[in-house]
Amino acid sequence: MLTSQLFSVWLGVRETPWILLGVVMDILFSDPPWRYHPVRLIGHVINAFESLSRRFARSPLQLRIAGVMLVTAVLLGVSALVTALLVVAHIFSIWAFRILIVLLTYWGVAIRGLAEAAIAIYRPLAQGHWEEARLYLSMIVGRETEKLDPAEIIRGTIESVAENTCDSIVAPLFFTFLAGPAGLWLYKAANTMDSMIGYNNPQYHDLGWAAAKVDDILNWIPARISGVAIAVAAILDGRFHQSYEMMRKDGRRHPSPNSGISEAAMAGALDVQLGGFNTYHGVVSLRPKIGQSNGPMTVPMIIHAVSIVMRVALLVSLTFAFLAVALTGRWLP
Repeated sequence: MLTSQLFSVWLGVRETPWILLGVVMDILFSDPPWRYHPVRLIGHVINAFESLSRRFARSPLQLRIAGVMLVTAVLLGVSALVTALLVVAHIFSIWAFRILIVLLTYWGVAIRGLAEAAIAIYRPLAQGHWEEARLYLSMIVGRETEKLDPAEIIRGTIESVAENTCDSIVAPLFFTFLAGPAGLWLYKAANTMDSMIGYNNPQYHDLGWAAAKVDDILNWIPARISGVAIAVAAILDGRFHQSYEMMRKDGRRHPSPNSGISEAAMAGALDVQLGGFNTYHGVVSLRPKIGQSNGPMTVPMIIHAVSIVMRVALLVSLTFAFLAVALTGRWLP
């Protein structure tokens, strides 16, 4: 009986309609801004584990061990809790189970949220309000934004939109269809840890090493799906070849093994050049140039990038749904 329950919980392809309904809810209503959102709760747990780790770990080796323990505890805890909730819901009522799938998917993807974050930067930029645009950009990037000129604000926005196409859309959907909401929230926990402690700086180099590596591993396939999806989405602009070739040519130039894939594909789709100087906590970082440009960056390019992201979300959702039907031989459970 328990094996059957776990099979139902972990096999996302069997629950395609409810997963897609969660995606539609995200597009219609965006992420709910409430204090008990699962990502925020995971963040509180990570902060607590970090504080505990630093109380007992002092040397680089001890910090790395503590980092491995932190990652293991959070990933196992989150996936076990989501699995338990789904099993209980499945035992209680099939409709309670389906509603929970919808909600967990809705909370786990961020299609509209990503679009809204980019548009929030676009609006003041279009009106010449640089300070406001820098403020909104600082909410979605880790780099310092106080001294960025308009072209650099546009570049930072496009880079963030491209990278988050994987982190906020493709990877969550990939793991949901692969392993149900438990797989989705295992990924979200790993991605949240990477965004909080996975930095290669003196503070987190050792404690965050495991979080960064796990996130790199989990994102390896979704990042490449994201790059191809961006190129396919660029067909409507007549730039599939440019996007795909740029992904192949420059995708590996980024320091991250994954972020450069979607950034290069987006650079080819928009005919822009990304990369360059960024400043993180007072330290200047020179990123390799990605893509080629035949002209200056313009504010409408942000809207163009958002339109590509929305096409990617539709394309990936329908592709996963088609594969789910092909594998299960049915549409409705």
